[in-house]
Amino acid sequence: MIESAVKTIKEYNMIDKGNSIVVGVSGGPDSICLINLLSEFKEKYDLRLYVVHVNHMLRGIDADNDASFVEDVCRGMGIPFFLFKEDVRKYALEKGLSEEAAGREVRYKAFHEIFEKVNADKIAVAHNKNDVAETILLNILRGAGTAGLIGIKPVNGNIIRPLIRTTRDEILDYLKSKNIKFVVDATNKEDVYRRNRIRLKLIPFIEENFSIDIVENLYRTSQIILDDEDYLNEECEKIFKKISIFNKESVMVDIDEIKKLHDSLKKRLIRMAYKAIRGDTNELTYKHVEDALKLIDKQTSSKIDLPFEIEVIKSYNNLIFRKRAYIERNQIEIKLKIPGITDAGCLGTYMAEIIDRESIEKLNLGKYHKLFDMDMLDGDITLRYRKSGDYIAPLNMKGTKTLKEYFIDEKVPKEMRDKIPLLAIDNCIVWIVGYRMSDKYKIRDSTKKILSIQYIKDIKEEN
Repeated sequence: MIESAVKTIKEYNMIDKGNSIVVGVSGGPDSICLINLLSEFKEKYDLRLYVVHVNHMLRGIDADNDASFVEDVCRGMGIPFFLFKEDVRKYALEKGLSEEAAGREVRYKAFHEIFEKVNADKIAVAHNKNDVAETILLNILRGAGTAGLIGIKPVNGNIIRPLIRTTRDEILDYLKSKNIKFVVDATNKEDVYRRNRIRLKLIPFIEENFSIDIVENLYRTSQIILDDEDYLNEECEKIFKKISIFNKESVMVDIDEIKKLHDSLKKRLIRMAYKAIRGDTNELTYKHVEDALKLIDKQTSSKIDLPFEIEVIKSYNNLIFRKRAYIERNQIEIKLKIPGITDAGCLGTYMAEIIDRESIEKLNLGKYHKLFDMDMLDGDITLRYRKSGDYIAPLNMKGTKTLKEYFIDEKVPKEMRDKIPLLAIDNCIVWIVGYRMSDKYKIRDSTKKILSIQYIKDIKEEN
């Protein structure tokens, strides 16, 4: 295994003498193998190592124990240790991401923070050959293009992966031969996440029923595609620089020049423009790219929204990629008067009153008139438009959804989502006006005080 890692490091020029390297260490077998391997190379390469451990706050005391374990390992090796704690579930809700995507974003944010702090040269992470195979299968299921079939690159900017040619079994054999301890994350054995289902069910099924080494075959495929991708990206980057004007805030691409390109290059160019603003192409799907290209044939000022608050707008003969600028009305927040009438300007006018159960039968309820359990309201209700981190427990449904997920599921057009008034307590949505209220605040048999809220949308015409 050590020979394989040495060969990988040399072939991809991962490490130079005197390098400072930030190493991501979770405490599992892969990352413990990596830090021990780099420690063995420390004297030969005159390395300075720094370990970063991220506690995702998803596993309670087990996660705290893992952090303590890694800290003890670093103390024994004389390696500086940096601990980050981030509530990934909360972060995912705030950013509208899956927990997996949120965890990845939190980890790399921590790695780069220490990278800057210690003025490091590289960031080392412990992805291995099995991870490559799992990522390729995951990307196939998502409908990824050829870039997704690369899986994970051995080197990506300042990020290096010395174990990328090493299998998980080889890692475990190495640790066993040296009697090196590691921790086991019990959630890796649960099939809650899609990647876990691929690892625990799909790959074993393929190997058992087709008698092939799927991990090795997929890795070999990834290497073939990697060479082709590198060449095509180099050519596309030359074109991108010729036909684009870009800075940190925006990228402007000449539509006439886009039209001259092969479809393959057009799609690559869209991804490059997005990456120039975002820094990566995470969460950018095939449909996003197709929608951006469709703007070419639409009228000027047409636009679409992409992930991470990036928008593409057609401006005469250009496609402009930029961070979405929230218009001023989205900053409006008005406290609902209870009881009373609240004129919230562009948000509408609302009448709130406290009623008894006998009055319910007399009410003509509809989508603009809802009843709430007054005693369940745990804060001031504000009237506003949507913002990052909003979530709702939709009426008569189990669990919560981000507001974004709700709008997608209900097929609410993107151009309407910023215009829908909301009643909220902090980031918890009480009522999406004209749509659904929260199950959390519905009236129950035990409800004593009932709050009636009516959206009077035509009050200005009536006056």
